[in-house]
Amino acid sequence: MATERPSARWLGSLARHRPLPVACGLLAVLLTLPALGAGLIADDYFHRMILLGTPDGGSAPPPLRSLFSFIPEGRQEFMMDAGYLPWWSDPGIHIAFSRPLTALTHVADYALWPDRLALQHLHSLAWLLAGVALVASLYRKIHGATLTAALAAVFFAIEDAHALPAGWLANRNGLICLVAGTGVILLHLAWRRRPSPWRLLLALAVLGVGLGCGEAAVGALAYVAAWQLTEKGTPWLRRLAPLVPYGLVVLAWRAIYVSMGYGTRGSSLYVDPGGQPFPFLLALAERWPILVLGQWLQLPIDLWLILPRVAQLVLAVVAVIVTAVVAALLWPLLRKERLARFWVLGMGLAMIPVCAAFPMDRLLVFAGIGAFGALAMLLESVGAWPWGPARGARWRRGAAWLLLIIHGPIAASLLVARTAALPLWGNIFSMGAEAGPAEPEVAGQTFVFVNGNDFPVVYTRLIRLIGGEAPAPRRVVQLGAMTTVNTVHREDERTLVITSRGGFLALYVDRLLASPERSFDVGERIERPDYLAEIRSITPDGRPSVVAFRFRTPLEHRGLRWLYWKDAELVEFPLPGVGEHVVVEASFGFH
Repeated sequence: MATERPSARWLGSLARHRPLPVACGLLAVLLTLPALGAGLIADDYFHRMILLGTPDGGSAPPPLRSLFSFIPEGRQEFMMDAGYLPWWSDPGIHIAFSRPLTALTHVADYALWPDRLALQHLHSLAWLLAGVALVASLYRKIHGATLTAALAAVFFAIEDAHALPAGWLANRNGLICLVAGTGVILLHLAWRRRPSPWRLLLALAVLGVGLGCGEAAVGALAYVAAWQLTEKGTPWLRRLAPLVPYGLVVLAWRAIYVSMGYGTRGSSLYVDPGGQPFPFLLALAERWPILVLGQWLQLPIDLWLILPRVAQLVLAVVAVIVTAVVAALLWPLLRKERLARFWVLGMGLAMIPVCAAFPMDRLLVFAGIGAFGALAMLLESVGAWPWGPARGARWRRGAAWLLLIIHGPIAASLLVARTAALPLWGNIFSMGAEAGPAEPEVAGQTFVFVNGNDFPVVYTRLIRLIGGEAPAPRRVVQLGAMTTVNTVHREDERTLVITSRGGFLALYVDRLLASPERSFDVGERIERPDYLAEIRSITPDGRPSVVAFRFRTPLEHRGLRWLYWKDAELVEFPLPGVGEHVVVEASFGFH
């Protein structure tokens, strides 16, 4: 009989340690402590404007209803006039999410410590601790106090995809949904093992709370469904019947959600599964494998947003291949182990609803629960411990060890690095506000960005409205994209004609506020307070390629301030003389 190694006894004792779930939560917080210095990023400024009661154009909206309503019904015209929506936006664009209970946590922050951002971030990390601890408890509930459960919990605690939810205040909803959603899964397991109507009612109530925190809570139902679908020796009707109450709660929530005016429309990056079922299926086919790629190989799938369309499709093909390899790697385990089938099916189902948004690894919070449960079981099945005999094909053992390294030390290092780098990411949004002109006359000027992007252009005005350190421009205008080469020709004293190489809206990073269903016609005119845009030429796929912008005043009028990004810096744009042109190169980066 083989003698158990000391390392095996030590790890086994650690796995049985009662406070292990809380220890995993503390480990996650320790690795994301740099978040305390992340400050405000992107949507945080929008939230601050509402929570401080300093709205732009109208009375202060109620935070619980409007904190995540970025383009609500009835505000489109004002947002177009202010320049928050570029000229290519559809007049009916609508992006509004219902997360009142999450909004309540931000209201509490601003009631207690409105200017102490480190405490607001600490609040978010408390939710991270609770979420990781509950997930670790879920692993222990299913696998017992075993090394498999402990390893899965550690993988989840050090997952680098959690950097953004942990360090971006506006993404706190993902952590709160994790807490509520994991509670739903635990309550469902308790109900199925010891049937009681009170346990079911409690699970449904927590689900309702989770949906009030954010749409991401739907991910919990992936594991509820997977648990039922993988039951052994039970007729299918009896397996599926327990899902009906959960389905009714979701249907009721969806009906209320839509009736209150929430949802998305007119964006190429967000697809409403209920309102746009066919486009969602198309998005699902492309985005689902990419999420699998990001989950299992830690690849930076967030870069999908800035890739040319051809590169995106190539990435999707690579993702399908990787998905097939992962399936082959797990197949022997899936054939034998019900719990492996549960984890993998739960992971796959959890990825479906988040395909409504463009691929980002911050969407993998719920998918990671199943992925790491399956990975821990895989490592056990091939004997990837520092003791005991190796089992299975050599390639499977090698792949398992590779995944152990990727999701162990590499993931932990990336989690720290990515959290520490959040201020750099935040600079993308604050660049315009910090680098733009700051003289007193700016308050009466329109900032005209010859090239730009929705995020830095919009936040140039928004940040200054709430910051007070420099005057906010009366409006912002974005003519072209910084991601393409633009030839700017001056036709007369009031008109600039921009020819975009490859056409406007060539990359998805420029299509957040552009409808995939909108077609442009030659001769079409679009009016804004400062100018009239006329489409003079379009690409074969219907995107504008040459657009003339006729301003209502001469271009040198003091009410217009001309800016553009050059070599990753925001500088004054040199207006060409009549009949002359300037070539503006693409600028992808920010200093």
